[in-house]
Order: sequence, then C-alpha cells, then structure tokens
Amino acid sequence: MTDNNHIHFQEDGSPFSDKFDDIYFDTESGYLQSQRVFIEGNQIREKLLTSQSRLTIAETGFGTGLNFLLTLRLYHELKSTETLPELHFITTEKYPLSGAQLQKSLACLPHLSQFATQLLTQYPETLTGNTELLFCQGKVTLTLLIGDATASLASLSCSNKGMIDAWYLDGFSPAKNPHMWREELFKELGRLSTANASVATFTVAGNVRRGLTNNGFRVQRINYGGKKKEILTGKFQHSARFGKGYQLRPLRSKPQHVSIVGGGIASACLAYKLVHKGIHVTLYCKDKQLAQGASNNPIGALYPLIHQKADELSQFYQHALANARSFYQALISQGASFSHDWCGLLELSFNDKLQKRQQGISDSAIWPNSLIRSVDAKEASQLSGVTLSDGGLYIPDAGWVAPHELTTAIIDLLQPTGLLKVKYNVTVEAIKQLINKKWQLQTNKGQLMASNLVMAAGAETIKIAPISQLPLQPVKGQITALTTNKQSKSLSTVICHKGYLTPESNGIHCIGATFEKDKFDTTTEDQADQYNLRMLKESMGNQLGWQSSDIIDSKARVRCMTPDHLPISGPMAKVSQHTEIYSHLSKDKNWRYQTPAPYMQNLYVLTGLGARGICSAPLLAEILTADICGTPYPVNNEMVFSVSTNRFIIRDIIKRKVAL
Repeated sequence: MTDNNHIHFQEDGSPFSDKFDDIYFDTESGYLQSQRVFIEGNQIREKLLTSQSRLTIAETGFGTGLNFLLTLRLYHELKSTETLPELHFITTEKYPLSGAQLQKSLACLPHLSQFATQLLTQYPETLTGNTELLFCQGKVTLTLLIGDATASLASLSCSNKGMIDAWYLDGFSPAKNPHMWREELFKELGRLSTANASVATFTVAGNVRRGLTNNGFRVQRINYGGKKKEILTGKFQHSARFGKGYQLRPLRSKPQHVSIVGGGIASACLAYKLVHKGIHVTLYCKDKQLAQGASNNPIGALYPLIHQKADELSQFYQHALANARSFYQALISQGASFSHDWCGLLELSFNDKLQKRQQGISDSAIWPNSLIRSVDAKEASQLSGVTLSDGGLYIPDAGWVAPHELTTAIIDLLQPTGLLKVKYNVTVEAIKQLINKKWQLQTNKGQLMASNLVMAAGAETIKIAPISQLPLQPVKGQITALTTNKQSKSLSTVICHKGYLTPESNGIHCIGATFEKDKFDTTTEDQADQYNLRMLKESMGNQLGWQSSDIIDSKARVRCMTPDHLPISGPMAKVSQHTEIYSHLSKDKNWRYQTPAPYMQNLYVLTGLGARGICSAPLLAEILTADICGTPYPVNNEMVFSVSTNRFIIRDIIKRKVAL
C-alpha cells in the first residue's frame, strides 16, 4: 500500500491509526520510550563505538521514522569525536505514510527537527516500492522495505553468519496487530541474526517471549519507569545455527530457590545477583564466619591479566575489570562499607623479559591506554609515590580491596530483603542427584536438599564428585603482612613484580604470594615469608627498608586453579557423553555440530578463580545468574564458552587426548 488513508491527526497533531485503533507515538513519553526501549535496550551507543565492521539494525514498523531519527541523531553526535563504522538501517512498513503525512507527524517532535528535515528532504511523496536513502555523507543507509514485515525480511539473503546486529521490534502491539507478531516473523529474526545480535521491544506478551526464545534468543524483562512497567530485551545466544552446539548451555526458567555451597567473594556476588532477580537463596558456609578461605586475605589486589595479544584470557579479564569496578561502586552507592582504594596498579618491568613485554604492549596498540599503558621509571615513581629504577605497565582502573570486608558487606546488604539465609558450620562432604532431579547434600549436619545447587567453595570443590572430573588444582599461597614505615607510607598504588605489594591499610602492607601446587595445607611457614621478602627485594631493591623483624602477620590459603588460568562458571557438564557426541572434532575441529552440550540438570559450578577472584567474581556471578534464570549473557558466546565446564573435554577431543 503506497498511501496510508487509515490515519487521522489528533488535537496535538500526532498521528492515530484508525486501522489498528492505536497511536503511532505518545507525544508525552513516546520519544523517551523509544530512546529507552530501542536505543538503550539494544546498547546502540556501545555497538557503534566497538563494532569493527558495518553495523546493521533492522526494524519492524517504520511508522513515522522516530526510531530511525533517534539512531541517526546518536550517530551524528558520536561521529564528531569518534571513528564510527558504516550504519545500515533496514526497516519494514506495510502501510507507509505519505510525504505530507510524515511531515505533519514529525512536526510534533521539534527536538528531532534537524534530522527530520534530512529525512523529509529525501522521502518521496508516495512510496511505490522499496527505497534506499543516504545520510551522513553516505555513512548511514536507510533501506525502506514496503510490505508485510515477515515477507520483507524473508526477501533478504544472507550468509550463515547472519546480517542483523540489532533488532527494533516496533509496530502496533500484538493485541492490535496479531498478524505481524506470528511465528514466521520470529523465524526470520533467527535466520537473519548475527551471533549475539540484540533485540528490544516494548511488548512483554507471552507469545513474543516464546517466539524469540524458540528461535535462538535469550530474553529478559526489564523494569521501565514510564507508563509501561516492563520492556523486553534479549540476545541471539541460543542458536545451533553456527555449528557450535557444544557452546550451547541449557535454557532454564527462573527458579524460586537456589542453594550455594561456599562462603567467599564468589558466593557473595552470586547471592547478590540472584536475590536481585527475586530468587530465594540459601548459602552454606563451612566456617563460623564468611570469607575464611581464599577470600580471607586482609588486602587483595584488583587487577586483570593482560597479554600482548588480544587472546581470550586477556579479553575476559578486560571485561571482568570493568564489570567489577562498576559492581563494587554500585555496592558503595547502596551503603556498603569496605576498605578499598581504586589507586591503580603498576606492573614493574624489572628484567629484560618484562621490558620486552612492556615494549610489545606499547607498540601493538591493541589495548586502549584507559586499560593499560606504558610508563617510564620517572612516571612510575610519580604514580607509585616511591622512587623506582624501572618503568612498567600502569593499569589505572585497578586497585585493592579488603576481601573479607567486601564479602561481609555484600551479605549484609542482602539481609533486609528476606530472600537470603546463611547457614554456618556446614561442611558438604558429597552430593548426589535424586530421581526427581533435586540434589541431596551429605553434610556434617546430616542430609540436606537442594532444588538448584551451585558449588562455589573454591578449592574445596575439587574434592566433590562429579566436579572432581574437572582438571582443577589446589595451589597454596602465603601472604606476608608488614608494618608501615616512613619509606613505605608514601606508596600510593599497588605494585606487581614477581608477586605484589599493596599500599598501607590499617597500618600494614601485604606482600606475596607464594605459589605451591597441589597443597591443601594452610599452615604458615617462616620460609614462605622469607621468600616473599626476597621476591620484593629482587624486584625493587630494599629501598622500603623492610626486614624480617617487620613481619607482623602471615596467612596461607588455598586457591583453586585451572590449566588455562580462566575460571569456571556454568552448569556441570556430563563429561563422558561429550566424547560420544562430538567425536568427529578429533578429525576436523571445525566440524559443524547442532547438538547442544549435555549437562547435569540443576547443578552449577563457580570456581577456579585463582589469584584474581576479586576481579572476576562479579562477572562470573552475572554469567551464572543468566544460566540459572535463562536470561541474556553479559558477554558473547565465545567468552561464555571460555569459562564453561565442558571446554576442557572439547579441547581434549580436538587434540586427541582422550580415547574415542
């Protein structure tokens, strides 16, 4: 249809559809609603700033062009200071407005007049077919597909990798326009989406949620402050179309209750995320207090692990650092109190190998200076507050936290909700799945039951079957606390050398830590303290003047490590079944598999955080919460797989390390 005669204009000048008995937009809040739902719901700003190639957005229901104009305005704002990718905006419209109707409609949106003029200048009086318009010197393309949304999308051809990076599901509501919101439409969305494509819509109708979920999207309702109480967003993260079925995790509905075994920072972060989803949580701690294991150190460094190349390890920790800083700052804004300092961290280049690494990272320009940058000895001394003979790599968003205080503060924030119970002095000795798929816990307090169970007990998790199938390793680490002196008091940033050195907190500095594999023993040893002192002196000299007599405390705890130094967060894999299902990977690692990975129902693992748990715990908790609730992951599928429980067996199959 080329001329929309089924509309009239209301007293305020806004268009009203007689055919669908609905408004095109609310002149009071429609602009804000569209901004919140489609621009923010799809994180378009972030996509424009990070996309390495053309960004393609698709919309159902062009209407007055409001959503396109908001997107064009954002592009225009960003391009003045940023280098942006090309933008292709594909939109469908079965009943297009005439040029005169569009002009009258957009007159109600004076805040968009600059961009409305650009659209109206090119928009024909009557649309007779598909039309392409160009903006921003050809950097932005608007493709108008005239006709039924499903048929228009079906006319688009694309490779198996897809073409659409973000979806604006607009148009009149399912109640008013049920013909558009049908299964065939959602199938086209699944066919055309790229991996991790986002979707956002104003409707939370059940058939829309099911349609998206059944076609590869993980979706979630988000509270909205306007007239609409909720909106729907999602990501294309649950499709086997890309041939990596082993990356797919189970898609669950949000449960009512989750049991967590563990009492450290990982458990606390997970409890926080789950409680804020409205889930009841019971946390089982084996000690009489929280954070008595690896989270018990008085001061812990918060920093990422960054390599010269943008490998999966570095990319994970880059994301984890940003997530952790945001999460901890949010806790503080809610009234949480814990000792900390976002003072930055200096990785000291005290030998030839580290100097070459520093030069390599500086030359490669892979990482932004806001994450990590090279500094010489003079700047390193200025940043650290002490005189240094070597430069290094400075991470401005790093710092230190008191893990015990942080863990306690998180749990204290949750207590008023009534959704969290903490059970102390409960040691889990074994777990067993029952016929009803619930889990039975054998403990020192007798048998306990869990409908959904998360094992997050650090190194203690290694001893529990079936988690014991994973290649986890206990590593004993001892830290040494030193009294503050005149020289050390001026230290203003964390320093990493062979170990690490923290600024003063409550009159002490922490140095460490030792690294002893395959040890569960937590007995402190004098020789370990001497090792920590020796590491410090070999890296920095003895300018801070510490001697053995300055040692005021020592603490040994056991970290849980993985072979690839990435942590674990996700459902527990049925390891043996992987060799049966994915055996052909041993002959061709690129073999396409549609079959989703087999997992144990209602059992999850959060462990292997190693020496960087303060950095990784919030992001891992968010990933696991998405698993438990069936909501979108905060990272892409590749990163989710990099912390999965089945990555080890998949790699072993590819490398032919297992019998098939």
